[in-house]
Amino acid sequence: MNRPQFPPPSPDLTLTSFLSQVPEYKVLTRQFITSEEGIGVLKCGLAYLLGSLATFIPVVAALLGPQEGKHIVATITVYFHPARSKGSMYKALICATLAFLYAAFISLTSMYVTIYFYQRRMIELGHALVLVIFVGLGFGFLAWTKQRMSDPLVNVACSLASLALIVVLTKEGAIQRGSVSLAKVSQVLKMLLMGIGATMTVSFLVFPVSAQKKLRSNLAVATRSMAIMQSTITEGFLRRTQHEFPGFDYTGASTRLKKAHGELDKLLYETKLEQYVAGWERAHCHEEKLVQWAHGIAHTTGALHSSALLAFETLKRPKFADHPLDGPNANASTATRSEQQSAIFATDVPRLEAVDPGMLEPNASGNVQPVSGQLDRFSTGLVPEGSLVTELFDSFVDRLGPSMRSLTLTLMNISAEIPLGLSLDNRVAMSPGSAATLTQAIEEYREAQKEAFGRLYREKCDMSIDTFEKEAYFKEVAAICAHFSYSLLKYGEQLGELLTILTDFQVATAGYHRKKSWSWIKFWRRDPSRSQYLARSNARLDPRPSLTEIAPGYHTELPGASSFERPSRLQPFRDMISRHIWRTLSFVRKDETIFASKVGVGAALFALPSFLSFTRPIYLYWKGEWGLVSYMLVCSMTIGASNTTGYARFLGTCIGALCSILVWSIAGSNAFGLALLGFVMAICTFYVSLLKGQGPLGRFIMLTYNLSVLYAFSLSQSSADEDPDERSGNNPDITKITLHRVAAVLSGCIWGIIVTRGVWPIRARKKLKNTLKLVWLRLGRIWESDPLARRITNPGGAALYMTPEDRRKMQSLLSDLESLRVAARYEIELNAPFPDTAYGKIIQHTQSIVDDLHALDLQLQGIPPSEQQLSLLRYTSRERQNLAGQISHLLGAIASSIAYACPPNHVDLSKAKHSRDRFLATIFMYRSGDETSSSALEETYSLLYGYVLVIDQIIGKMAEILVNVSRLSTGVEQGVVN
Repeated sequence: MNRPQFPPPSPDLTLTSFLSQVPEYKVLTRQFITSEEGIGVLKCGLAYLLGSLATFIPVVAALLGPQEGKHIVATITVYFHPARSKGSMYKALICATLAFLYAAFISLTSMYVTIYFYQRRMIELGHALVLVIFVGLGFGFLAWTKQRMSDPLVNVACSLASLALIVVLTKEGAIQRGSVSLAKVSQVLKMLLMGIGATMTVSFLVFPVSAQKKLRSNLAVATRSMAIMQSTITEGFLRRTQHEFPGFDYTGASTRLKKAHGELDKLLYETKLEQYVAGWERAHCHEEKLVQWAHGIAHTTGALHSSALLAFETLKRPKFADHPLDGPNANASTATRSEQQSAIFATDVPRLEAVDPGMLEPNASGNVQPVSGQLDRFSTGLVPEGSLVTELFDSFVDRLGPSMRSLTLTLMNISAEIPLGLSLDNRVAMSPGSAATLTQAIEEYREAQKEAFGRLYREKCDMSIDTFEKEAYFKEVAAICAHFSYSLLKYGEQLGELLTILTDFQVATAGYHRKKSWSWIKFWRRDPSRSQYLARSNARLDPRPSLTEIAPGYHTELPGASSFERPSRLQPFRDMISRHIWRTLSFVRKDETIFASKVGVGAALFALPSFLSFTRPIYLYWKGEWGLVSYMLVCSMTIGASNTTGYARFLGTCIGALCSILVWSIAGSNAFGLALLGFVMAICTFYVSLLKGQGPLGRFIMLTYNLSVLYAFSLSQSSADEDPDERSGNNPDITKITLHRVAAVLSGCIWGIIVTRGVWPIRARKKLKNTLKLVWLRLGRIWESDPLARRITNPGGAALYMTPEDRRKMQSLLSDLESLRVAARYEIELNAPFPDTAYGKIIQHTQSIVDDLHALDLQLQGIPPSEQQLSLLRYTSRERQNLAGQISHLLGAIASSIAYACPPNHVDLSKAKHSRDRFLATIFMYRSGDETSSSALEETYSLLYGYVLVIDQIIGKMAEILVNVSRLSTGVEQGVVN
């Protein structure tokens, strides 16, 4: 059968289409070059060009001496690139200086140790000590520092320190000979000064970037993004729809907020360095206030979103009406409490089954039935549109809607007018009426809120609410409206705090050019203004100690067998020894210590051939020092991270080798051509590293390029007797040079993966499970703290579920979960693939529970305690404690299920729901016997109604978590069977 022959495309048509796209390419290229990212890439290329001149210019190369390794200057510009702020460059300078001091100390100390043993004719013992102490412990300390600090610049500094140490300890030969050689140490210092000098020159002179301006820009982006989000959330709440949440505006604002919020702490530290160097240290405390404010209002935005989702869910499935206390029981106000409770708790409350694998079986449509559906198996089902619940909600919205929209519009306008993006050098006074306008809008909203709730409660009789079910609907709708309105009110109040912070900042920094100071240099003197600021910041926190804080131990003397027996004098000494042993063992058990130990052992084994006379020639021929450098770069804490970096470095090495051969074949030993092509290479690789997020790939391409091309050029300028193994006649053999480098780099990558996976492996999957377990156990402790009980004992004090410090540490743990989830994707396991989707949903629902708790905290802050409310809290304390204990037990059971990879069959959600029904029944009993007229907001009951709704929503989230935990355990079991 003959195939149809299609005519080839016309060359004129192809050329015409290409020419028509040329203007578009020009516009895109111009936009890229003028953008911040494009300027950063060009600066990196320029810095690399300057660094490579240390190899190409003979005068500069002569300053570095006759030794090899001049390409390290260009390598330093690759790692300490100038596409960073001035504050980050200050930090890079500090890190590089500390790295050099550490490398010099280890190098010189190892030399003197070998001299000592050489003079006593025990050079082998000296080499053994160098391997164990200076290679094993020295490199292990660098690995421990990298993991402990978890900072990119610290990682780069540790890499440079390891590079300098490897060259001195294994390649130069002074330690092997038992002599002292300062030539390599001085060369490393010169190369470090040249590389950092070239980078800092480009960074400070070519389009310098200010960390303070970037911090203010991120704060402005975050503020306006949160304003868009709260406007969308409020409008969706008023319209009873969440269809706008997945929209372009809300999704884009959420993405911008996440990106800007994630960089605030890093930019704050860089801003601190800039301000301290410039003498503006007095302004830094105000920058800290701005960042703390941004963290707080970001949590409030999450709580506002959680309140809206709670309202949507409640309008679909009302919960208060589905309660055993109906009909006659609802009006049994004359019975005693014990009689009422006996009648209520003996009622046949539907109990839910435990989660079993059958719940996860696909239904007829092929979808998995969620556990949340089982929670509502005995409910009345979805409430149809136009029912009493929606009518009541619309009645609330008719009264609260105008004031909510007015406040939202004011918040949007003020957020757009706040000059957050300005720095000290570009000051614009704020509008003097902004604070007054916002204060007036908040007060008007607060008054409208009270009036709307009061009128609705007064007009309740006119709404034909004559049955228990309608009464329950009314209370439920009132609770969700109060819950949302307090979150919105808190958002407005926090925006007012921003205006206060900015006003204080402008007053404090007025005339800052004439009031510069560098009092931070006098570290022995304490700044009184700084101490007062810290004291005020600590005073604003909840006096309750943080859940993550370890209380100091108080030793109580227990009576012995005889009251006349005197305690041993050695007992305090024994206790001190026991404490030190326990602390030492706890330090040894940490993952950072285990990781550092195995990295040190692996480095010592890899460096061993350089100390043995019969293997040292092989080590030098195949450039084993670069294999050891690659090993130090590849080693990561978890197996997944090592696999990721190992693959990127393997691919980067191969690409760099091919590019080296191509460039050398084009330019040869022409310095001008090599410099120009190296600049092009730097532009391409930095584009990959900075804009595509493939940092290890881009850096290893340039590392292999430097090791091959720049070394080949240095070899071409030297005598023919130097390195004859890598020459072809009198000219360098670029193929043989790249082969040796590629073999060395790949051997280091393979050895790093072997050590990471074979010696005390630390799996990202296990750390992910342990971190999830820690998060849920911490949430369980939060529920057990019961701030409502503290509200009874200390009505005037602040009682919250999570203090600001708790929220910060919880958010840090949630961020660690995301990074561990990314690392776990690249861990190759034979039993089962990594369930990325299930873990993603678990983390998402856990974040929602944290937002729910913060929303409840906002309501606790917004409703002051009254005598009637305290009486209700005392009346329901037993049921509330039982409910909190059930929630805490469920969180602990979920933590145990995922930690031990067992199906959550033992987890019974019905007990928590039954405790919730008992708590709600007790509230209804108290209300039926309460003859006091309700206040305007019915604050006595609205707080506990909101508490019950949040409890119900958290139970639903835990049900969804259980579904995904069951999928995890099912996947493990299936993998074992396979």
